[in-house]
Amino acid sequence: MKISMFFTLILISSLAFAQSNLSLSGQLKYKDGFIANDITVSLIRITDSVIVQRQSALKDGKFLFQDVKPDTYIIIFTSLGTQKARLGPVTLNKESLVLDTVFLYRNVEQLKEVSIKGARQLIQKSIDKTTINVENTSLAVGNTALDLLNRAPGLTVLNDGTIQLNGKAGVTVMLDGRLTYLSSSQLATLLRNTNSGQIKSIEIMTHPPVKFDASGGAGLINIILKKNKDLGSNGTITADVALGEFIKANTGISINHRSKKINVFGNYNFADNKRYGILNLDRSVNMPEDLSNISQQSNSTTKNYNHTYKAGLDYDINKNNTFGLVVACYKNDQTEIIHSKSAISNSSTDLSNISALNTGKNQYSNTSYNINYKSVLDTLGQQLDIDLALLNYKNAEKIIYENNFFDDYGNPVKMTKIFRNISPTDLKIKAITINYTLPLSKTSMVEVGIKSSLVKTDNDFLVENQLGNEWLKDLAQSNRFLYQERINAAYLNFKKEFSGFDMQLGARAEHTSTHGNSITMSETFERKYLDLFPIVSFSKKIDKNHTISLTANRRIDRPSYGSLNPFIYYLDLYTYKRGNPDLKPQYTNSLAFDYLLHQKYGIEIVYSNTKDVISDIIKPDATRGALFTIPDNLAKQNSISLSLSVPISVGKFWNMYNNLSAYHVSFYSNDILGTIYRSDQNAMNFKSYSTFTISERFNFDVSFFYQSRQLYGTSYLRSFSFVDVGTSYKFFNSRLNLKVSVKDIFNQKTQIMYSNLPNVYYTIYDKPETRLFSFGLSYSFGGKDVKQSRKRPTGIEEEKGRIGGIR
Repeated sequence: MKISMFFTLILISSLAFAQSNLSLSGQLKYKDGFIANDITVSLIRITDSVIVQRQSALKDGKFLFQDVKPDTYIIIFTSLGTQKARLGPVTLNKESLVLDTVFLYRNVEQLKEVSIKGARQLIQKSIDKTTINVENTSLAVGNTALDLLNRAPGLTVLNDGTIQLNGKAGVTVMLDGRLTYLSSSQLATLLRNTNSGQIKSIEIMTHPPVKFDASGGAGLINIILKKNKDLGSNGTITADVALGEFIKANTGISINHRSKKINVFGNYNFADNKRYGILNLDRSVNMPEDLSNISQQSNSTTKNYNHTYKAGLDYDINKNNTFGLVVACYKNDQTEIIHSKSAISNSSTDLSNISALNTGKNQYSNTSYNINYKSVLDTLGQQLDIDLALLNYKNAEKIIYENNFFDDYGNPVKMTKIFRNISPTDLKIKAITINYTLPLSKTSMVEVGIKSSLVKTDNDFLVENQLGNEWLKDLAQSNRFLYQERINAAYLNFKKEFSGFDMQLGARAEHTSTHGNSITMSETFERKYLDLFPIVSFSKKIDKNHTISLTANRRIDRPSYGSLNPFIYYLDLYTYKRGNPDLKPQYTNSLAFDYLLHQKYGIEIVYSNTKDVISDIIKPDATRGALFTIPDNLAKQNSISLSLSVPISVGKFWNMYNNLSAYHVSFYSNDILGTIYRSDQNAMNFKSYSTFTISERFNFDVSFFYQSRQLYGTSYLRSFSFVDVGTSYKFFNSRLNLKVSVKDIFNQKTQIMYSNLPNVYYTIYDKPETRLFSFGLSYSFGGKDVKQSRKRPTGIEEEKGRIGGIR
């Protein structure tokens, strides 16, 4: 009831403040840094060229137009001794606007360009995507990329790193247009150690165009990193410290140097992250002679040392042709110690307690190389892009399991069992992509492209048992698995404006050829299939305040490479994971309707049907008295979601963004454990982010997240919520930014999952270290206002996201 009242108050507030008087303000300076006063500032309405208001800038260079009606304007700046400047068009909808500092030129200087930008909303909703503008906000200091995704509309980030959009898994995540080549848990580690000061914005697309790979049935997330815009040499230094159970540190530097033809850039980030977590598991397994009940309590201490670096250059051969080179690397050294105690209850054994110590070390790294070429063939927009990409991924993991067995009285009943998993993985990805854009007229254009990629993996999984001082190979549990996959793709996309409509018709064809070889089992499998992924989209701007669109598309999610390996990966004696060589890709057909009001209030309704949906299913192993997780294909998943985005300006000092996502999800399978499985669930999540502007330099922010109970394949996830608070202050002409925050201030972010399968009983209690006190600093140095380095999405985005599951 309290939660419902909170939602109601939020929606009422949005209506109450939607009609607030608007204002337009800014500050004037000369290029040499001095305040520009006594400047006449004229606000002119574009539709009829009427001067709506006129005033002189104050002594501090500031100007303020009040009681401005929603419309589109230009602003003229004039004065003796100052060159005339013009800004616009500037559109006011239903929210006041604070402009970035306007730099003017004295008459003695030659005016080349005045670059003026309006202050962006924190979260912008457009007809095809949602954008979170992180740069120059209080979010840009003291947070991580994972913190930002936790605040993103419609997203739910689970403790294991799985990302859901409107209740659906199958989200593709990219950094600067490139996938990360990591499993969900490794991706979460990377995002947890990526400082928000490096991030410019985050884009969320529920129906990406066919130019992107067809993977990601739920949608696509692109995290765009900041690039310095300043002429000459410049950069940013960041340093963050967080205190929870342990102290965590994150520091980084980014630099940029641009001359007339060459732009050289790079960044480096280091994170020392030590975390504590609790994982409890209660389960019952029907054994042949008895019912086995196991209650397990575990705590873990995980240390991560992360190094991330990138270096590259752009060379402008001439004004129409540019060559680029980028080298990027991510390296993680992780050690984890898990202490667990298990209480066992059954009549077939006198064993009642197990004390276990698992010690693991994991080192993984990926290094990618990208060469790209861009040619602008004419002034009408004809363009050619060529991209070559190569990635080398290495993972070396070793875990030692030590198990001691006791009866109810603490007496040893068996010898200590010690075994270990050693699982090195090598992976190589090569790809070439060619894209061509051809404008047919002022209102139509064609995009075509081809891509070819080759993936090779080598996963050598070794299990050894300790006997005395020797390690003996367990031939029955060890396996070497080789996998190769080639995808050849081509797409055609046509865009046309007619009768007030924007139309997009596109199709992407992908031919997939795979070969798997389990050397130990002497088993191979091959698959070849051709798929077509069309997209049809119509949008219409009814007037300046109302825009609607309708989009239908088809997408695919292929299995992660390691999930096809059939051998067992132990978590403990009674819990393990297993791959599935029979796993098939899942296909999603979706239909989306979007409505945008005043270019900021958004409603999105999405219906999707997924065939052969990939889901991790927890099953009992009666012979071992254990539970195991295996990826499998459920027959289908249906989903319908409603997303409502409501930004609110409560006066001049309080800006709020609210997102409500409600959805209905149903799953069906012909056979799970010998029975038909059918289940459905209504669920929702709500996010609210508020920024309080105390002064030009001082901000305070509060974010709230609530997730209701939801169906997660064959399991239920209980409801949870959390609240983050923070404050930021700018020093030294806004170059130094200080942020102090408390994440999960009430320590409520606990995820509890339990079974929805008949005759399968388990409850998983997962409580990581989520309440953190953080202190962050960011300092920018160098010049300003230079063209930034180019975005350069590589040709291996889809392949990188499927490394998950490799051990």
